[in-house]
Amino acid sequence: MHRPKTIRTFVTVFPNVSLRCMLKLLLKLWADQKRRDFKWGRFLGMAYFFGLFMMVCIVVTLAIYEVSGPQAGMEVAVPLLAAMLIVPDFLHKLLMKHDETAMDHYLKSRPVSERAWNRFLLVSNVLNFWNWTLPLSLLPFCVLFLPWPLVVPSMVLLLAVSLVGGVAITAFRKARGWSGVWPVLAAMALWAVVAACYSLTVFLLPWWVHVVGFLLLCAGGVALFYDYLCDIRRYEESHEHSRRLFRVGSSSLFSMEYVSVLRSKRLRVAVLILPLVFVLNVYLQMSQGQNFMFYMMFLFSVFAPSMMLGQWVFGIEGNYFDGLWTKPVSIRQILENKFWFYALLDVWPTLLVLPVVWLGNVSPWLLVATWLFTTGIGNLSLMPTCLISSRIELFQSAFFNYQGASLAVNLYGLIIFVPLAIYGLCLWLLSEVGALVTLSLLGLLGFALHRVVIEWLARLYEQRRYKSFERYRQ
Repeated sequence: MHRPKTIRTFVTVFPNVSLRCMLKLLLKLWADQKRRDFKWGRFLGMAYFFGLFMMVCIVVTLAIYEVSGPQAGMEVAVPLLAAMLIVPDFLHKLLMKHDETAMDHYLKSRPVSERAWNRFLLVSNVLNFWNWTLPLSLLPFCVLFLPWPLVVPSMVLLLAVSLVGGVAITAFRKARGWSGVWPVLAAMALWAVVAACYSLTVFLLPWWVHVVGFLLLCAGGVALFYDYLCDIRRYEESHEHSRRLFRVGSSSLFSMEYVSVLRSKRLRVAVLILPLVFVLNVYLQMSQGQNFMFYMMFLFSVFAPSMMLGQWVFGIEGNYFDGLWTKPVSIRQILENKFWFYALLDVWPTLLVLPVVWLGNVSPWLLVATWLFTTGIGNLSLMPTCLISSRIELFQSAFFNYQGASLAVNLYGLIIFVPLAIYGLCLWLLSEVGALVTLSLLGLLGFALHRVVIEWLARLYEQRRYKSFERYRQ
């Protein structure tokens, strides 16, 4: 956190600060930090994706409204929707909501009690944007289907349910190690079950009585997670356990690939969140039939994770390549691990678009052929980026962030249009069976030749390693 003069002067003149005054100071400090760290690029990126999500919610709500029209008794759907969205909302916050749960050394040297800090964490959850996404996303439903006197109580109920998940995420972030995390996950699972069971009583109790009971249940959930939050002692001293990263085999080397993605917010958003946009477009294009745009979105949805990460081959390792070079590992082994890791990354969006086989009457062999083609040809075409990539900052924001890019990387990025053109031409010029067979054979050919290509790239990198090392330091 930043250190404005307000808190320094206040604690100097008034050493015995009350809990309420200290909470006001912490909130002012938090507001100053948000104001100083504000960036238009990050704000517009968040607004874009939230606006896209809201647009989908509005379109779905209007479609339901046109089919069913206004009906009496729709208010019973509000607690049911709130209970159904507890788990998705928790997973969404787990990716997007990041809290400063530990006081820095400056605040610890001031008379800021642990009780005041925990109270600040609770109040800041009410002001956190990600805790408002659930009620805002269901606002169109409430406005169209509910009587006006019931809109505000419904929004309060949705906000209360979202706050339970928000405080749980704060406790999750503050806990250290599996022993501190598993009680949060267990309590969250129990809360989801209890809320789902209680939501069914909306058919038995009067609506207002049910909502009041649900709000009291949410207050109990917040109190439970807040009590656990207060019991956690979190310190910022560096006392992490040291573990061996390099063993004789390649299993620990392979762990570098997924650990860097999971730890870096920039990579998590780029690899796990942004591809969902293409998956959503697949389902939106499905209503238009199996046209050219559908196949292009289908290819991009499968290719997106490895395409986003493949533009930075060795950009991650550029942060510690000097130390990596001193270890008994080979460039060929690292590149081969990346090739197989990119192939695994393309599996999860393939599973997400699997329902189009039944919903859109799509051949299941299209999924197999597309995955083989993207991993065998698409991912292999990205591997030469290791020769020109620059070091990237792992812990910056992913929205509109061009750090680590260069003219050479941007020009080579046009290479993705080559597999895109091959994919489109095969589906356009050949029959369906011929296109799927051709794409599958091309993918298998890429798998067969990947060792030869990687060996050639490893030799080129070792010849140019000093130029690469200098580029990483820029």
